Formats: sequence, C-alpha cells, structure tokens
Amino acid sequence: MFMGMSAEILARLQFAFTISFHFIFPAFSIGTAAYLAFLNFLYLWKKDGAYLRLFDYWKTIFAVTFGMGVVSGIVMSLPVRHELGDVLG
Repeated sequence: MFMGMSAEILARLQFAFTISFHFIFPAFSIGTAAYLAFLNFLYLWKKDGAYLRLFDYWKTIFAVTFGMGVVSGIVMSLPVRHELGDVLG
C-alpha cells in the first residue's frame, strides 16, 4: 500500500495522524472537564445521587481522553522539536 512513497511523505502522514488525535482529545477533555464541574456543582447544590453517579461515570471517560491527549502531545512534540532544533540551533 505504501510502496513507492518517500520517507518524507510517510513521515508527514504519520504526523497528520498524530496531530489529528491531539486536536480531538484535548478539546474533548476541556469540554468534559467543564461538564464534570457542572455535575459536581449540581450534586453539591441539590444533594441528588444521580448527579454523583453521572460524575463518576464521566470521570473515567475524562481520565482516558486526558491521558490520550497527553500521550499524543508528547509524541507530536518529537518531530516538531527535531525540525525546530535544526532551525534554531
């Protein structure tokens, strides 16, 4: 499938794949964090256990997406550092 493609094109495809994940996961984490804060506020205000159960359910999803955002950011920074290292010295 990738026969005949240069290493530069393959590296750009890999970077595009990585940056697309890094674009999605932190944005989802930011929105989920706001939702979690709102659920926690509702639980503390109304003392309804349903809000706490929702909070616990979404907390796990938040942890996974946050972790994926961090991992994709670390992996994404490596080729950027390599290219900027050549330019900046």
